[in-house]
Amino acid sequence: MKPVILSLFISTLMFYTVFSQEVKIDVYPEIQKQKIVSIGGNYCQANYTNNAWDEIGEATLTEFRPSHVRLALPLEFRNLEYKEYKGEKIVEEPSVITLLETMKRMKNDYGVSNFTISVWRVVDDLVQNPEDKSQRRIKPEKYDELLDMIEAFLLTAKNEYGVEADYFSFNESDGGWQMIFSPEETIAFFKKAGERFRKAGLKTKFLWADTAQTKGTVEFATMIAADSTIWKYLGPLCFHSWWSENIPDNEFERIANFAKAWDKPVWCSELGFDAMAWKVKGMNKSWDYAFRFAKISHRMMKYAEVEVSLYWTWQNNYSIMSSDTKIKYPSYFITRHYTDFLNTGTQILHSTSSDPEIIVISGLNKDGKFVLQIINQKNKNISTEINGVIGKLSQLVSSTEEENWLEKEINAKYNGSKTIIELEAKSVNTLIF
Repeated sequence: MKPVILSLFISTLMFYTVFSQEVKIDVYPEIQKQKIVSIGGNYCQANYTNNAWDEIGEATLTEFRPSHVRLALPLEFRNLEYKEYKGEKIVEEPSVITLLETMKRMKNDYGVSNFTISVWRVVDDLVQNPEDKSQRRIKPEKYDELLDMIEAFLLTAKNEYGVEADYFSFNESDGGWQMIFSPEETIAFFKKAGERFRKAGLKTKFLWADTAQTKGTVEFATMIAADSTIWKYLGPLCFHSWWSENIPDNEFERIANFAKAWDKPVWCSELGFDAMAWKVKGMNKSWDYAFRFAKISHRMMKYAEVEVSLYWTWQNNYSIMSSDTKIKYPSYFITRHYTDFLNTGTQILHSTSSDPEIIVISGLNKDGKFVLQIINQKNKNISTEINGVIGKLSQLVSSTEEENWLEKEINAKYNGSKTIIELEAKSVNTLIF
């Protein structure tokens, strides 16, 4: 190469390196993904206290108006003998009554229309290994006895409180954090329970999998579906997003593709990134928690193509605000990026980013407006060029460690159909066009 040509090449390269720092984002409205059905939450205080209702739950129901919720049904009471709540007596327990009242109030006062009931733990009398705190396995010969309690609860909810549960699950039964079911045991239980629910006049079906984490969901669900006689009892393909921060995006995509093959929607019934966060005092109050939560929420919606997401939790457990609701934590504001802008009726669209540290999800909301959520993971401000969106930027909300919720003045530049906007370092941004 001649010296002049080499010099020109180096000069051009330096110019490109110094001045061409824009990240390019492309939106493809013609490529549609899932449509969001609901962004809801877990209301599981009946597992942890004597009352299924609390102030944070009331606040989130009031502010977020979820149509879909998941609640915990306690089937073990440590200070009571089993004979005192066995069978139909379960609905006489004060904490269970508060659960029934909570469901009725959710439906009548807050417009909740879809209820999932999950069980974490059952009484020692029904399990093979009562001495264990986890990996507890229900005796097959006790399935009917267990179902006597579950059916009594579901029928009471329907007939006396006017609320019918849409879905039922044993929480994370693949991992056995508390209860564990093999695929074979799951099939046997679903067969028995599904037929009993049908004969009792209940519409309740089962979350398909309700796994403890993203990885392994497809394998567990595949083994459950090996018996075609239970297909009629299966609801949405369902997983939890715990321990999924460092897995590749294609693990989420496997879930989306598997569900499409079965013509099933995808649900994330516990949305979070670290199931052990409760061990770190005050973690859920930090910006680090909120930012990591934003990223896992983003990947779950974009790559797993989740239609219903249930946040962990919208009560006083990994809570997004103080117990008296007066102090809103950073994760509360991250949650609002989804509940306010990417909620029911939003058609998710295909979108790409030229930089893996700038991640984007886009949609067309029920009002026909383009919505983009862009997360800047870099430690510096970045100029972003947006293509494929019709209209001008009308609203920009940004969350950072310094400003948890800032409705920013529009300072975009336009070049033909392109929109150019600067995004702050380590920020979560929602743009409305």
